[in-house]
Amino acid sequence: LRLVPAGVLAHASVPFSMLAWVSMVLVTVVIVAVSSEVEPCSASRRKQQGRKLELPEKPNVIVIYGDDVGYGDLNAYGHPTSRTPNLDRMAEEGMKITQFYSAAPICSPSRASLMTGRLFPRAGVYSGNNTRSQTGSMTFNSWSNGGMMLNEITLPQHLKQYGYISGMVGKWHLGVKPEYLPINRGFDGYFGCPLTPVGCNSTAYNKSETTGWCMSYEDHNITQQPVDIRNIDQPYVQYTLDFITANQHRPFFFYFASHHTHMPQFASDRYLNSTPRGLFGDSLAELDYSVGAILNHTKQLGLSNKTLVIFTADNGPALISKELGGEQGPLKCGKGTTYEGGVREPALFWWPGVIEAGRLSYSMASTMDIFPTVVTLAGGKVPSDRTMDGVDITDLLTGQRLNGPRFQNFYYSGHVLMAVRLHQFKAHFYTMGSHCLPSYPDADCHNNATLTWHDPPLLFNVHQDPKERYPLDVKLHEGPLGNMMELVREHNKTMTFAPPQIDLGSNKDNFPCCNPTCTPRPSCCRCPSPDTAPPAGDNMHMTDGETRHIL
Repeated sequence: LRLVPAGVLAHASVPFSMLAWVSMVLVTVVIVAVSSEVEPCSASRRKQQGRKLELPEKPNVIVIYGDDVGYGDLNAYGHPTSRTPNLDRMAEEGMKITQFYSAAPICSPSRASLMTGRLFPRAGVYSGNNTRSQTGSMTFNSWSNGGMMLNEITLPQHLKQYGYISGMVGKWHLGVKPEYLPINRGFDGYFGCPLTPVGCNSTAYNKSETTGWCMSYEDHNITQQPVDIRNIDQPYVQYTLDFITANQHRPFFFYFASHHTHMPQFASDRYLNSTPRGLFGDSLAELDYSVGAILNHTKQLGLSNKTLVIFTADNGPALISKELGGEQGPLKCGKGTTYEGGVREPALFWWPGVIEAGRLSYSMASTMDIFPTVVTLAGGKVPSDRTMDGVDITDLLTGQRLNGPRFQNFYYSGHVLMAVRLHQFKAHFYTMGSHCLPSYPDADCHNNATLTWHDPPLLFNVHQDPKERYPLDVKLHEGPLGNMMELVREHNKTMTFAPPQIDLGSNKDNFPCCNPTCTPRPSCCRCPSPDTAPPAGDNMHMTDGETRHIL
């Protein structure tokens, strides 16, 4: 049986003329899927199934989003020296999902999918540039002309009609021009630096410099520049707690987008040298502190039984930074790749009284599922004028269903459909390395492992082989592969690509500056005066081994 991945390369420049399997006849094979997502079923959960669970009306929702946190970085996911007691608490008092996917292997597109519940190419958060046998640049930078398409409906924007107020702190990474910033994309309040510190703080890499250019926004306005990124967590936490307190009598959505643990790693004095894992562990511990402060505050206000708290992250670890870049655990490769280590993320759901404590789920789920799930909990409906890629996992979280409704996953890198998963099987049409130096023992992960087409696809059983080391014999798996190819064909019928916003280029005048008339940017962007502004970056505690990378 020879299979054609129809439409897989509809938006890629690699030619199809080399296809050896164009003249096949697809044999539709009906398979009985023995669910390998089945989780242990406790007596209390058996009682929950089949009965209607009374949920709080319009619960609050808090999403805590890590940056470059790998699947194996948390103590709850097996790391032996990470100190994450509050994230561990979320797992112990709530639910841990072991097969939870980010929609992208890198920052900007994954955040677009979180905000919209849709695959990121639909929102234009990709590049059409394929000139280097790669999938093109995949993130917005500090002076980009473009941003996430303005006709996209964000989760906070959609929740307004159901009476929700929304706030955010931290990294946005979906455009820097005013029209793209959080306060103009549905959030009622925003505080913090919308960029990755690497994109606005050169001091992180050259200790002879005395200034950085990271800024802090309050809603529309930059109120401090440079800002001390190393000590930004406490103001973020305080803003979050104040927001929760001020809105405790009405439904709210809050998005806590941490800068941890994207390189360069940093930690305040309170957490510096606090863990046996070194600077990465210190950075992760500071993120964990923020989680604990939020959980404790909701409990103190009596809101914990009406507040769903979610923790996950945007993509896998940056292996290029070695021990300072994170850990993918039992998975293959990391950030920038569509191997499991690039997109499978830790995911914790905490809702005392609603989500059973200590629950472990092997079901597949995605960051895109957060949008429809939150809308359902709010008593609403998702937008009907566009294709939604997320699915509602409310019944999975509440125990009404033993297994979740998601059984498939599409792995995009830029504009290229790299792979597809159906149940336990994953087929790679293309592979590519990223964010990894040649010294790493797996050559498939290296930066110089360019975009490679596989005919036939590389097929894996990722339940039995999560590290994707042992390709299956496609001749012995014609049924599953045939079903996967049919899934791709149906997907391509509905897949649309918005104009690639990352290809709109950049302009230094776009760099967020507290003094918009000054020149040259960004070195002139200093408010308050240089005499009083904190020298952002002077105490970042970088090591010489950290490598600069703009993503």
